[in-house]
Amino acid sequence: MKKFLTILASMIAIATPTLFLEHSTLLAQAQIQESQLKTHAIGNLTFKAPRNWLENPRGASANSLELHNKKFPDRGGGFAPKGLIRVVATISEEDLETATATKPNSRVWPKTTTKTERLTINGKKAVRLYEDYNDGFPAGIVTYVATGKKETIMLGTFYSDSDTEKQVQQIQDSIRITQ
Repeated sequence: MKKFLTILASMIAIATPTLFLEHSTLLAQAQIQESQLKTHAIGNLTFKAPRNWLENPRGASANSLELHNKKFPDRGGGFAPKGLIRVVATISEEDLETATATKPNSRVWPKTTTKTERLTINGKKAVRLYEDYNDGFPAGIVTYVATGKKETIMLGTFYSDSDTEKQVQQIQDSIRITQ
């Protein structure tokens, strides 16, 4: 038994510095990632996305903001190329329930909502929808935040494959409301 405990103690002594080193490396990587992010704002909603993304590649307006992680293809139809992420933020003059309701006459891709979350972001009511689409981007996460009685800001992150899902979730989780 004494021999077993000696071996166990030796293994722990060898493994402990390695575990600490890996933990320190992960913390440094997280800090590097944070330094590579840019805070974007629309109305009083802010979110973070990589600073090297293309901002408003199709033109800007006061009530909308669009980002892509790389050049959007010129061709249309079918699904977006692998690895492409699109972020769309808009301000609408609607209350939260109206903004999140399905609008049969609106120009949206046919979709299936796979999950709905009711949230509070900085004291404001919000709804987050996880959606699957039949065209364009196969998946998306869309968050609606009520910023006033008749104002809702929508942040949609649309992605083409599961490899980018973690990055999309990070963008959604960075949403804040400024005062």
